[in-house]
Amino acid sequence: MSYLSFVIVYCLKQLNGERSIYSVYHILKGKKSSQSIQDAHLYRLQPFFLSLPKLSRNYFDEKIQSLSDSQMIMLNEDSRAQLTPEGEKALEGMHSTFFFPEHMNGLLYGDRGFVFWRRLNLLTQVLSNHRHEETSYYPVQRNRSIQGWIKDFLHKNDDWDRMASSLFQELHESLTRENDPYIIVSRLTGYKDYGLTEMQAAEELKLHAEEYRYRFLDLIHSLIQWIDGNEGKYPILSSLSSLNQTRKNITLSTAKTYELFLSGHSIEEIAQLRKLKVNTIEDHFIEIILSQDQVDVDAFITPSELVHAISVIEELGTRRLKPIKDRLPHLSYFQIRIAIAKRGDRNDT
Repeated sequence: MSYLSFVIVYCLKQLNGERSIYSVYHILKGKKSSQSIQDAHLYRLQPFFLSLPKLSRNYFDEKIQSLSDSQMIMLNEDSRAQLTPEGEKALEGMHSTFFFPEHMNGLLYGDRGFVFWRRLNLLTQVLSNHRHEETSYYPVQRNRSIQGWIKDFLHKNDDWDRMASSLFQELHESLTRENDPYIIVSRLTGYKDYGLTEMQAAEELKLHAEEYRYRFLDLIHSLIQWIDGNEGKYPILSSLSSLNQTRKNITLSTAKTYELFLSGHSIEEIAQLRKLKVNTIEDHFIEIILSQDQVDVDAFITPSELVHAISVIEELGTRRLKPIKDRLPHLSYFQIRIAIAKRGDRNDT
């Protein structure tokens, strides 16, 4: 079984038949929609969000069909999947066989991770070539925004030799705490020494390309988390990993809704101001509740109704709206979704 099959089976296990298989596809791709972000939160699939942005629908469908053919999952007519007893047993075995990304969190570090790596790789190449007085070489990163950022960063720092020494020290200190820093180091490009591609690194480490990718992202996210917690010790790495965001962990459209909400506007007013449907604004609020700490929802549902709704959700052991609505007909679907979001990602019992 391939590593991606392991990831898909794990994700389907988390969904427990409550979402379509394509919820997994959109999470792996990192679709910036409220629904995908909500699913990643509610089903504790944050590590896998945006882990495979180039995953094709056809390849994903092939993996699903293979899992179905091998009787590891059972598909129903509305594209929901449940693990079979064989699938449950296989997943237990795969946990001891395959690497699990303990430090990955695509919702927190997905975009930052990709940008951080590209900036780090290009800066390393530029400083290495500068030390050898080499000015003619192909930049390892062709993205213009990455190149522009590095140019601006270098213009603010006159002593490039000192920066090169500092970057080496920061990398050495932060990477020595990791189990296998070679996963990253082998990819870095220097003077007349281009780093390995993802495929080449996987082959050298005798890993399947998909498993290597997850090990690489896990290490990148672990590094960013460490840098964030020790910002003063790693000024260069901290700068490389920073992104300008007014609101973290939510989509740009949701951030605009949140600003209007904090200004005192109601859902209906926000929908009118933004020329969006009320349902869309409600989606934004669910994303806000899941992503931001201590969001006040008293304007939408009373505290007593919220407590009762959460108790019903836990009793039923599901996040599916219809069975919950059948038990709580006096609540709107939006209020039920708020209760589900407030309950968070605790295990159903």
